[in-house]
Amino acid sequence: MNSPNILKFKNSFSRELKVILEPWAEEYSVKPGSTLEIVPNSESSQEIEIEYDGEDIIIYGWSDDMSVMSDGKQAIPFE
Repeated sequence: MNSPNILKFKNSFSRELKVILEPWAEEYSVKPGSTLEIVPNSESSQEIEIEYDGEDIIIYGWSDDMSVMSDGKQAIPFE
């Protein structure tokens, strides 16, 4: 399946950042210099909203099925 929307986020900060994927409350750690990709697994266009609260990045994805990749590999959320 070829998704029309891919959100790539590169951490240019010198510290690790936490990215929270809502509405599933999945949390991902993004090390300095690493890239996180959010890929809606849908043929239709999806709205993606991004919020930065000064500490964490919150991404609101509305697709029922989304893939999260970190530096080209499947990312695993931490608990």
